[in-house]
Amino acid sequence: MARSQHKGTGSKKGDRLRASHALNRIQAMPPPGRPPYGYKRGKDGYVVDRAAVPVVREFFDHFLLYGSLRGAVRHIGQKFNKKISVSTGRYWLRNHTLRGDLAHQTEQETKIIRNTHKPIINREEAAQVDRLLRRNKSLPPRTASAPRSLAGLVSCASCSGKMTVISAKPAKVTQVNSSKSKNYLYLRYQQCPLQPKCKSIAYEQVLERVINKICQDLPQAVSGMGMSGLGRIKAQIEGAIAQKQDLINQLPALLESGILDAETADLRIYNLRTEMAKLEDQLAQLPPLNLPAIAKTLSIPQFWYDLSEAERRFYLREFIRSVQIDAREPENEIKIIFVF
Repeated sequence: MARSQHKGTGSKKGDRLRASHALNRIQAMPPPGRPPYGYKRGKDGYVVDRAAVPVVREFFDHFLLYGSLRGAVRHIGQKFNKKISVSTGRYWLRNHTLRGDLAHQTEQETKIIRNTHKPIINREEAAQVDRLLRRNKSLPPRTASAPRSLAGLVSCASCSGKMTVISAKPAKVTQVNSSKSKNYLYLRYQQCPLQPKCKSIAYEQVLERVINKICQDLPQAVSGMGMSGLGRIKAQIEGAIAQKQDLINQLPALLESGILDAETADLRIYNLRTEMAKLEDQLAQLPPLNLPAIAKTLSIPQFWYDLSEAERRFYLREFIRSVQIDAREPENEIKIIFVF
């Protein structure tokens, strides 16, 4: 009997807790638990922790510049002596709170409510972070922070294997000039299953040909996208967002006239805001409408040669899914697969 009473009491407590969490969701209040780094819990929600913001901003700025999660983690460790794990850095990059939104986990899915507090990163930066995370996910481990811009992007068209960047010294080096000898970079598939095996290719040669191929193929790829169709899709999504915002604006009048009660109005606002968040995510994932102008700049060879390897790595991964090269053919024909 005592066990039965105890179980019933626990069940009632759980029901009350779930009801309280549901009420917090509907009223756009923060979920229970410790706020993420960069924020403190205020009276009406999250408020920015001014002491922590510089660390978070520096972390995101470094990641957006170089596209390397591990590099960003090392950077704030060196600059601010803020030691975090790579998994914590990944959590920061994906955290909706840092973008000014609230994320509530329900039994079915994660519900997002936008613009509930002051963000640390803006919408454009958040969309760029998401693009970089998607690109890095498709790359081999640790190549996101590799020092060479083509690392992880090049595959062999013959054996379909990823080619890695290797460094080698000249075969004959005297003791006098061994310390000053130049290292040569090559692209090679180390476990080629074919016979004879695919040959190594000089890295600089491939880089030059990739740049020339980008300058030749990128304008054609962008022109084939149908930017007018993209504009219509964007206008449709923006129209759906505006329509839902109009519905939210009408609810106070319905509440005042007694057509809706406060609880129903709050629930309707919550549902509309989560629907708007999904539409805004779709909008953020669309290519920019000024892509033809961007492609025009990227089609100038000198633009690529003026970049550092880290900057070049960022731009290559922003626009290229993979580079396929036939390492068994004398011509080493190159094919570029763009992300759009």
